[in-house]
Amino acid sequence: FVSGVIDYLLLADAAAQNAVADAFVIVAVAFIPTAFYTKSFKQGLFRGGLIYVALMFAGFISAYQHNQILRKPHFSNFEMGEGFLLVQVIEPVSERTNSFRAIVSVLAVKNDTLTQRVEGKLMLYFQKDSMAAALRYGDQILIHNRFDVVDAPKNPNVFNYKRFLSRQNIFHSSYIRSGLWHHTGNNNGRSFIRLALHIRNNALKTFSDNNLSGREFAVISALLLGYREYLDEDLRREFAGAGAMHILCVSGLHVGIIFMVLKSIFSFLTRLPGGIYLRTLAIILFIWLYAAITGFSPSVLRASVMFSFVSVGQSFRRPTNIYNTLAASAFVLTLANPYIITQIGFQLSYLAVISIVALQPPLYGLLIFKNKILDKCWSIITVSIAAQLATGPLALFYFNQFPNYLLVTNLVVIPLASIIIYAGLITLVVAPIPVVSAFAGKALSVVVAVLHHSVRFIEGLPYSTTTGLFISFSDTFLVFLIIIGGVIFLMKDNRNAFVATLMLILFLIFSLSWRGTGNAGQHHFVVYHVNRGTAVDFFSGNKLLMLACDNMVEDERGQQFAMSGFRMRNGHKHPGKVITLEESDTLTVFPYWAKGGDFILFGDESILVIHSREQAQRYARLNKPVTVDYLLLVQNPRIEINDLLDKIDAGLVIIDASNSAWNAERWEETCIEMGVDVWNVRRNGAFLSN
Repeated sequence: FVSGVIDYLLLADAAAQNAVADAFVIVAVAFIPTAFYTKSFKQGLFRGGLIYVALMFAGFISAYQHNQILRKPHFSNFEMGEGFLLVQVIEPVSERTNSFRAIVSVLAVKNDTLTQRVEGKLMLYFQKDSMAAALRYGDQILIHNRFDVVDAPKNPNVFNYKRFLSRQNIFHSSYIRSGLWHHTGNNNGRSFIRLALHIRNNALKTFSDNNLSGREFAVISALLLGYREYLDEDLRREFAGAGAMHILCVSGLHVGIIFMVLKSIFSFLTRLPGGIYLRTLAIILFIWLYAAITGFSPSVLRASVMFSFVSVGQSFRRPTNIYNTLAASAFVLTLANPYIITQIGFQLSYLAVISIVALQPPLYGLLIFKNKILDKCWSIITVSIAAQLATGPLALFYFNQFPNYLLVTNLVVIPLASIIIYAGLITLVVAPIPVVSAFAGKALSVVVAVLHHSVRFIEGLPYSTTTGLFISFSDTFLVFLIIIGGVIFLMKDNRNAFVATLMLILFLIFSLSWRGTGNAGQHHFVVYHVNRGTAVDFFSGNKLLMLACDNMVEDERGQQFAMSGFRMRNGHKHPGKVITLEESDTLTVFPYWAKGGDFILFGDESILVIHSREQAQRYARLNKPVTVDYLLLVQNPRIEINDLLDKIDAGLVIIDASNSAWNAERWEETCIEMGVDVWNVRRNGAFLSN
């Protein structure tokens, strides 16, 4: 089933998706019924094969049908002039630096004479005001029928936010200014979700009223309730650097504790006739209420479905197989949302649990400790090792960093996190008793503070995190095969697995060496897309130089977002040298790169950089034309480009994103009219030289 979903996602062309979906339906209708008339063993294999194929077809068609933008009722297919959209808030509104963000479902397109029912999701950014801050889940509002397609990434090797949103069926966004939207007064959200959000808000208020504030409040909100809005960048960096970010993501640990608590609370029901089934029903309802409170993250969904199956299995007093339970939970979740397999949390969650179930018992059996504390520490270490073997390569592929003190971190944070979950639940239970709840809140605050300071201490140790690591998808796949082969060899003493593992290691070494050799011989530059900023990287072998405006030189976060992915892909973490646009003296920084005034010589290519009106006027008055390979226009100079091009014979004009959209379009049109090749970074994305 999953392979069918992946096949659909790999086919980006809509026409191809439609054709394959039609073919799958025809094959299913024509051949599947024949599978049920087979009797011999060989025919049974044929029947089994057809069932596998049918499941793959079902996965493809399920993913196809889940893509809302292909449906005729999608709101983007309706043109109704200057009408309005009736939308409903379907997720809690989140606060951003300069706006409030809301995910809404579009219910109808309206104008003066017609109302058309439609469907689809839209991402709205509201200008900050008191009305936007008061928006709640389920509220219905009217907005103008104006929206934009979410842009594709404009820089190479960066996070593809457009694809990320499309997997959630969000393809459009809109910015709404104050006073340009209207609240209808209706709230039609689902009662179950409203109840869950009400409980979460009350729980947050309880923690806030009982001695929890600042970062301790942020940590307990994320750890117990899955509410991560209060986590600032420094807090996220500390937990990620120490390898403890998984503690702030509600997962199987949290749901498992909730499950055990619920079993104890509802144990009295087993004394009643049919009480075991009542207990099972109560446990499942409360587990899913907790899942709703924490926002239905992939890890919580996985754990909730899995414990629901476990609870049902126990009610029938039937032995359960953990692999079947995991497979069943994954199948149910993928049926409900085929795109969930693309979510990092879903992938890491299942890999971690499968690896722990398969590898932790044999690892734990390698050493026997009679001391209970040492035995518990060894158990935590083996769980961490098992989980890291499966999730480490994938985390490295996605996040390009590795926490070196992960085992030490887990020895500290896992016991503390368990204590915090129990203490948090106790604080919420005793909330109606002011004196007791205040004491419980104070105790909880102390434990959370210990957790936070422990994580900060570990993250602050020398060499706590290795950053800037790049591993390709094919390399990641090879690493997984090597781990599987190594585990089979160690557990089964299989010589074939040993030989296969050695061969895979050789393939991985060859792949890494090939990329390293390619990076050693590279010679190119890239003009990045940075809104209102200029940044150009020059790569020459193992050297990297950055030319940038002053604001970009000081903006480390902006560099990280726009440039780090491409730099790591080409074997660099940081530039060896940074030069600002204003530096006009003749400079030779490393072989193949020199700057004199406004001109740059990079190998055998010449670049003229224009960043002011005075420069442009100076070159426009030249007696003899100047020939350059590239003319780079930056920092929005007030120029008439046709006058400049009369004196500058440029092979290519590059207009970066520091220029205004109006100037960039005007210059681009002039270049096209004059027959000059042009690259508008604001429109086309970053420019990469050959």
